[in-house]
Amino acid sequence: MDDQESQENQEYHVFFQEIYQTYHQPVFAFILTRVGQREIAKDLMQEVFLRAWRQIHVGYEIGRENCRFWIFRITKNLITDYYRQRTTRHKTESRIRQEAVVQGAFARSPEETYEIKRNVQRIEDAVSRLSEELRSVLILHQVGKMNSAEIGELLDIPAGTVRYRISMARKRVLLELKQNERMEEGIAVEQFGLE
Repeated sequence: MDDQESQENQEYHVFFQEIYQTYHQPVFAFILTRVGQREIAKDLMQEVFLRAWRQIHVGYEIGRENCRFWIFRITKNLITDYYRQRTTRHKTESRIRQEAVVQGAFARSPEETYEIKRNVQRIEDAVSRLSEELRSVLILHQVGKMNSAEIGELLDIPAGTVRYRISMARKRVLLELKQNERMEEGIAVEQFGLE
């Protein structure tokens, strides 16, 4: 291996690390909105970045400013492949933030832990009943930590439409939570950023 090849490999490695750090959460959130299961989404996200590594020279040539489109093209293609390979489609929705909430619950009493799990399940159920367009933007925003401009760019809709859909999704989830069991607003606000 000569010096030029070594330098190129090092540049690819740094570029890949930057891509991963920048896009792993948005990619995960995007996949999660499409497959609805956290473990499958994690596996597919790993496969996205494995494919990106195998094609790193392509991404490097595209450049940092355009690699978002490249990484999401890989993601969309992988999701298409995933559904082609499946014989039946599962209708269950993901456990959106339950793992993180439950991990924080280990110091609580069994009653508090039960209440947290129950409230998270209520939120997940309410989110799962949203239309695809509302659910997608809410998950990309809350789980993927993407702003409205980024979501709009990804879904090819105006940022204002994204903000409206996020607002509508939050209102509908909160309304359902209030109607079902009169859950304390503070819990919903704390656990899923609902206002």
